[in-house]
Amino acid sequence: MIQEEINQQIWQAFTSEMQEKYHLVYVHYDESFDKHPETIMNCMEKQEIYPLLEMTDDWYNDYRYENCLEIIEELKDSILSNDRYASLHPYIENWLDTDDNKDNLRYCIEERDDSDPMRELISRTRMRARITQYSKFDALPAAYDMQHTCHYREYFKNIVDTLHLNPAKVKQALINKGLNAEGNWINLTYRNGREAVEYEDFADEILNQNCYCYLVFMGLFPLKDMYEQGFVKYHQIIVPKGNICGLYSSFNGGGSLLGMELKRDLVLPLRLPGKTKHDTFDLDVDERNCNNGYCIDDVYGLIRAAWGKEFIPVYQSQNCY
Repeated sequence: MIQEEINQQIWQAFTSEMQEKYHLVYVHYDESFDKHPETIMNCMEKQEIYPLLEMTDDWYNDYRYENCLEIIEELKDSILSNDRYASLHPYIENWLDTDDNKDNLRYCIEERDDSDPMRELISRTRMRARITQYSKFDALPAAYDMQHTCHYREYFKNIVDTLHLNPAKVKQALINKGLNAEGNWINLTYRNGREAVEYEDFADEILNQNCYCYLVFMGLFPLKDMYEQGFVKYHQIIVPKGNICGLYSSFNGGGSLLGMELKRDLVLPLRLPGKTKHDTFDLDVDERNCNNGYCIDDVYGLIRAAWGKEFIPVYQSQNCY
């Protein structure tokens, strides 16, 4: 047989002995992105998935390469032990010594790889997150800094409006806790029955605040959704019923009780219509080593169950219920 024909037959022998699918990468049961929040934040800042892809490539490319070489050795042994390929046996070793031939076999095996380490890692990741309401106004001072007197204006008004609370009922709840409520507290009756939190919980949050704070919502980071959308900016984000919100400052490392439980799903826009560019709801990973201030766990030491359910991003092309 001429060499070209031999090469072709050896190639056919290897490919015919191959399985239809291979699982080249096995992800250990405790592997996830939980210990790499800085990479997730990098993806959000760049609005792209490449930092995650680079990380998984670094982790698993060598593993995939080594497994391919093992499979090639197994295929070789299978061919050499099969009398059907007896005429090719003298040429197998030399053929494999050619890098191009071995590389082409490896590429062929990789094309049959059905492993998806990214999907497995994402499915096992339970990363804590927070959504912070920012505004053109300063953060809310602590009750003692306001001489225990509240007004329905500026950032305090932003919080009340976000939580769909009736200002007239907020005033009464504050008074019941021994706080003063001055100025105009209009009676927005259309909000009755649609409140996101209990009035007493809100008043307790104001009463126990110990530093300048923002309204913060707690939840799990929606990594799967964000990854599938390429980490582009969401249009809205839904905080699920049962999740916790409260007053907190990642700048000061302090806050209040973080004790307001949502009575219903709450839809938050990325930017508030008719407001300034500073009026936003920002999603951040709330884990150590993120370089985005004090994380809630550092300050409060809560169990993971306290973060509730995943936030639900809604993108421009989707309809929010």
